[in-house]
Amino acid sequence: MKIIITENKLEKAAISWLNKNYGDLESFETEKYPDYIFYKKGNDVIFDYNKKNGYVYVSYGEIWSFLSSFFSMEYEQIQDITKVWVEEHYNLRGITTIRGFKINNARLRNVTI
Repeated sequence: MKIIITENKLEKAAISWLNKNYGDLESFETEKYPDYIFYKKGNDVIFDYNKKNGYVYVSYGEIWSFLSSFFSMEYEQIQDITKVWVEEHYNLRGITTIRGFKINNARLRNVTI
């Protein structure tokens, strides 16, 4: 059985999921990466914000792949929804969200203050 859902409701459901699972991220900065603000849950960086270019690298493993598989979203849809979510929930303006690749995620695992 195929369920049809409007794009507006899909976006609301995705943002609700993001808020429920990642709405309480801890932000921090480190001298090792002075151009970045990191947002983590536990020991894992969920996304990081590059202050110089405005890019927000969203974890593929934690967020991007879930939105793709569970909500059947394309890259551009995920980019739009994560941008709205980060701007509204974490008050970062003028950003561009992109998928964080494993190299970035490995670099960011267990980053400490």
